[in-house]
Formats: sequence, C-alpha cells, structure tokens
Amino acid sequence: MKSNLVNNLILKKKLISREKYIIFFYSNIINKIIIFLLVLIISFLIKLLKIAFIKKLKVCLCVIGKKENNYVQEFIEHYKRLGYDKIFIYDNNDVNDERFEDVIQKEIDIGFVSIINYRGLKKMQFKSYKECYKNYNKNYDWLSFFDFDEFLEIKPSNIKIQDFFGNPRFKKCQNIKINWVFYSYRNILKNYKVIPLQKRNNYTTEINKHIKSTIRGNLSENYWSDMLNPHSSNFKLIACSSSGKIVDYKSPFNIPPDIKYAFLKHYHYKSFEEYCIKIKRGKADSLNVNLFKKLLTFYKINKNEPDKVNIMKRIFNLSLISH
Repeated sequence: MKSNLVNNLILKKKLISREKYIIFFYSNIINKIIIFLLVLIISFLIKLLKIAFIKKLKVCLCVIGKKENNYVQEFIEHYKRLGYDKIFIYDNNDVNDERFEDVIQKEIDIGFVSIINYRGLKKMQFKSYKECYKNYNKNYDWLSFFDFDEFLEIKPSNIKIQDFFGNPRFKKCQNIKINWVFYSYRNILKNYKVIPLQKRNNYTTEINKHIKSTIRGNLSENYWSDMLNPHSSNFKLIACSSSGKIVDYKSPFNIPPDIKYAFLKHYHYKSFEEYCIKIKRGKADSLNVNLFKKLLTFYKINKNEPDKVNIMKRIFNLSLISH
C-alpha cells in the first residue's frame, strides 16, 4: 500500500514537472516571439519618425520656350513622372502667337506649372534663368535649367528626382552638370507627328560634351549673376558631374562626358522642317543666325537629300541653293 502511494506521488511529481517544463518551454518561445515582434514594430515606428522629421527635398525646373505647344504636354508629363515639384515656364512666344495655356491649363490649375509672361521679348534666356533663380531659390533645394527639347534620364530609373539629388555623392556639390546625349529623327522630314517625341526620335547619334546645369537653392550669391552662357557661369561654385566628380565650374562641357548616373536626351533635330524653322528664328540667348554653319553641323549626322533642299528653299526663301 505504502509502495503504491509512494509510486503515485513520484508519478504525480513527474507529471507536474513535465507540465512545468512544457509551460516554461512554450512561454519562452512566446516571449521570444513577442520580443521579436516588438523589435519589428519599434524599428518600423523609428523609420516612420525619421521620414516624418527628415526634410523632403524640393526640386523645380525653369524653362523658356517658344512654339512648343506640340511638345509641352509630353515635356511636363516626363518631369512629373520624375517627381519634380514645380515647373516655371517663361512664355517667349510672339504677342499674338500660341499660348501654353491652350494646352496645359489643367497643369496650371493644379499648381504644377506656372507661366511667366515673356511674350514678344528677344534674347531672354539668360534673363529668365537669372529671374527664376532669384525668385525661387529660397523655396527649392535644387533648380534645374533645361530646354523643352531636353529630357532628363536618371539611373536607376525607378528612383525619384529627390532621391537622385539627395544622394550623398552630391553632398558638397552646388552645381550638377549633366551631359547631353543627342537623339535624331531618322529622316523625318515634315513637321509635327502625333507620336510622342521620345518614341519617334529614339535614334542615338552622339554622347555630347555639352552640359546643362541644376543649381543648389539657397546659395548666398545669385549663381546666374555672372553668366557666360546657358550652360555655365563665371561665378565660382563647386561643380560636379552626374557621378559626383568635381569638374570645371566655368566650362560648358564635361570632358570626357559623364553619363553614368544621368544624362539629358537632347532632341535637337525633331524633324528637318522644324529644325529649319528653329534656326531661322534664332536662339533664345542670341539674335544671330549663321544658317550655313547650322546646316553643316546638321549634315554631319544626317543625309543631304532633294526633299530637304526643297524644304530649305521654302523656309529660307532660297533660290540659289542646290543639292
């Protein structure tokens, strides 16, 4: 009897010990899971707090344009996809000519685009750049100065422009100089076609040494106050290529060109007819037109053909020219 009682007590103790062990074992696992989940939640909350308190970069684009209504919508949509916060368009059309508002009123209404009236004025590119920086540099961390035929491409392509300019490689940079890559029209002769420019003009002809600038905002001096050309300035800034390498701040070139992380797709030749019209009216920064020098540059990468000669005769009122 005593033996059975002792055995029962021993068995009961073993069962209690086993239960305690099982409870301890699973409690330990549950505690570890709870601690792991708490760590994840705390990490996530820390990231949210960082996002909330870290200032998001603001980036805008300044552009002057004339006769661009066929392409302005595509231009705006491209820079909106990149993440630009604002586009300031300096309307340099003739007084009675087309208006940007006829095409992009929706973008104006939502505040993504502002139009500044430069209608009927001549040789205004430098002035528009100076005015844009002076008026808006306190509101934006970076200000890009591009043309309507320049479409920025950044690498990797899945990031936004704020991430690009916020990269540590640009920490000391004040002027980011981005190279052109020329895209040609592959013998499109006539004027505008209802096909996006970046689809119909997808033929790369040259990685070019010329650059366009994006300037850090809030500088102590006005960058464009001593401008050499639309590409560079005499004012000493820390200039970098798209890789963050220090380059000559005065030069309108990056030599060799640096397109590792960014480049401007430059659609200088949309169609032959449009190119002739463009060089006839002159550049936004100059009233001088050297027709034959321009055409010589054009024919370095395009064929001279009878149809082109006929277009030239019509636009330039030339009767002596032959092919």
